[in-house]
Amino acid sequence: MEWLHLILNLAALLLWMHWRAGTMPRPKPANHMLGPAPKLGPVMRHSWVFLLGLLALLGLRAVFYHQFGPGLNWVPSLELLNESPHFRSDHFNRALAYSVLSFGRWMVALYFCLALLSTLRPKTESDSQWPAFLDAQFGWLGRWPAFTHWLAALALAGAVQFGEVKWTESLGLVSQPIDLASHLPVMMALDLRAAVYLMMGLLVLYLLNSYIYFGEKTFWQNVDSSGRRLLIPLRPLRLVVGKIDLVPVLGIGLAYGFNLLLQQEQLMRWISQPA
Repeated sequence: MEWLHLILNLAALLLWMHWRAGTMPRPKPANHMLGPAPKLGPVMRHSWVFLLGLLALLGLRAVFYHQFGPGLNWVPSLELLNESPHFRSDHFNRALAYSVLSFGRWMVALYFCLALLSTLRPKTESDSQWPAFLDAQFGWLGRWPAFTHWLAALALAGAVQFGEVKWTESLGLVSQPIDLASHLPVMMALDLRAAVYLMMGLLVLYLLNSYIYFGEKTFWQNVDSSGRRLLIPLRPLRLVVGKIDLVPVLGIGLAYGFNLLLQQEQLMRWISQPA
């Protein structure tokens, strides 16, 4: 069931991204001067179908969990700060809450990653649709500066965590009321780890691409451009030994160290210290 839940969350994210990508402006053909005039408007006029599909998926999988979860002794849970409420699937309202809230967490992770990619935004000749795709994911904020995308991701994280607290409390899944003042900042910081993981992955791929030739594919061009932009703050250090550039290694180490700081135990230790 956990693998099925993982696959369904991935499918739900794809439906969400397809819905947002459907609002992208239609690209202008290269030979539009010789052929008929291109149609104006978004790429897909009926992209709302993907949104309906997402809502149907979240509702139908709650029905599925309610029907088959009890027979499989499957009791999923979500980790909060001090406890992990269990969503017994023999209660439909709890199965529905788990379906929606778990997807909410995935969507928060997605938007932190999108905010990072929007900040890097590789500059290559063959990626003309990539900036439009990123802009479409953020809606009317798409063309605003990248820091507004981070603010949007933080606001989404706060809203999801607030809704999660209130929903679990209304279902009686927590033993005591949750202190939002301490809960929300820590949980939002934990959500930030998705962007840190992506950062480490980009730096590892950049390091490999620096010493192994993978061709001139657009993907590797974007990886090279993203890695260079990530390492701009470290370039003044000039950590070069012979022909080996150690700056990417330092960048990976710093990102890994930052990830260690964003562990739940470490954050709880900090907020529990007396002022």
